[in-house]
Amino acid sequence: MPSVDHLHHANGRANGHSHDDEVDKPFPGPSRTRPSLLPKLVLKPWLATAPAGLLLENARVVDPRSGALLDGLHSVVVERGKVTHVYPVDEPDLFAEEATLNKVDLAGRYLCPGLLDGHVHVTAVPGVRTIGELVRTPEEQVHYATTYVLKGMLERGFTTVRDTGGASQPLAKAIEEGLLVGPRLFQCGKAISQTGGHGDFMPAKSGGEPGCCGGHSASLGRTADGVPQVLKAVREELKAGADFIKVMVGGGVASATDAIETVQYSSDEIRAITDTCRQMGRKHSTAHAYTVEAIRHAVDNGVKGIEHGNLIDKETAEYLAEKGIFLTPTLSCYGIMVRPPFEDFLPPDGQVKNKEVMKDGLQALKLAEEAGVTVCYGSDLLTSMHALQTEEFTVRAEILSSPAILRHATINVAKMLGKEGLLGEIKPGAFADLLVLDANPLDDITVLDRPEDHLLAVVKDGRVAFSSLPELKTVEDEAKADSLRLKKRARLA
Repeated sequence: MPSVDHLHHANGRANGHSHDDEVDKPFPGPSRTRPSLLPKLVLKPWLATAPAGLLLENARVVDPRSGALLDGLHSVVVERGKVTHVYPVDEPDLFAEEATLNKVDLAGRYLCPGLLDGHVHVTAVPGVRTIGELVRTPEEQVHYATTYVLKGMLERGFTTVRDTGGASQPLAKAIEEGLLVGPRLFQCGKAISQTGGHGDFMPAKSGGEPGCCGGHSASLGRTADGVPQVLKAVREELKAGADFIKVMVGGGVASATDAIETVQYSSDEIRAITDTCRQMGRKHSTAHAYTVEAIRHAVDNGVKGIEHGNLIDKETAEYLAEKGIFLTPTLSCYGIMVRPPFEDFLPPDGQVKNKEVMKDGLQALKLAEEAGVTVCYGSDLLTSMHALQTEEFTVRAEILSSPAILRHATINVAKMLGKEGLLGEIKPGAFADLLVLDANPLDDITVLDRPEDHLLAVVKDGRVAFSSLPELKTVEDEAKADSLRLKKRARLA
């Protein structure tokens, strides 16, 4: 019988860890125990073994970079979580005899890269009716409900998301290790806001601190005023593992104390944020901003991305393109927040501001695309609205082509995240994040807004997460089948 030490090293190798990794160290104790318990005695028993390789044959491969399908039918080989080969089916099949590959005939179905959403709030969870209730939701309840939000995003085809206020590194790590089901997560920790700014959801209070915890919101943001406080806030978020930093530079729809046209933070305060990001090895910072004045204030002081940007003009769009700024519009959320069953989600003043930014959003998107700005997909939905995450495809389709919009949700977000070539494409070396569709999103991007009709399977990191195809089984389905086979073999013996 193998020892705990022996099995532990084998488990570590299967997960791609070296013998020196923390996960590969056995607990002290007796070397003999029940064989069935050995896999559970390792330090992190939830770590899954490397997924079985896949050979996906006869696929119509969607290429967002060119905006076209690859010519003819192709085979795609997936090993150890990455795409290793993409080749026409009429070329010699070098992998047909490879025993470790699960061979699946897609029979001409469409194979699309996994989608990337560049603006989400996974901790803005269902279970409440209004924005006021949301920011008062107990933190522990938020943690539990976040697992529901994450699973739903993956089921809709989003294999990577960028959280712009609320998520944390431990949450991202739990997904990476397989402890939670969800998309790959990039996060900024808490968004940083001045007192009375868009990230300050504490009750107004004259004199002293702006509410409990120095103005922190359990779900989305934190307050910091003046260069010393701002420096501390940025350094704390980076220390906690933030992948980037978000700063509120203008007014917002959902916040009660700031008009849309307000410009927030001084130049010195914003410079403290952007300089710190650069000095601590994080090149990316982004700003919540709607107006021309707020956008220019952010970019002039070193911010690399703009969230929303609904009120830009032609000159500002050209300025963003010239500076290489990423723009992540979030257009569908404004219509969603005012129609049933969410018509009471915003307070009356918030509904007025919502109309103000909604009416010019599509025009701003058109100006940005024409100017050559790197435009990214963003949904920015809260509570039960997350279920409508794909509606952004339909809204953008009113003025833009399907290939352009697919680039927003693949290539462009990957570039913003510094993962170009790894995410948003089906090519050797890229992560094996794949969608099996029964329709071509390059012909009609709105098929992605109806995943219940057109999305047949989701593969993330080479692992089948969801599938309605009998021939493409999930890891759980394979495990159940193996268990049944073993039980049957035991009975026969």
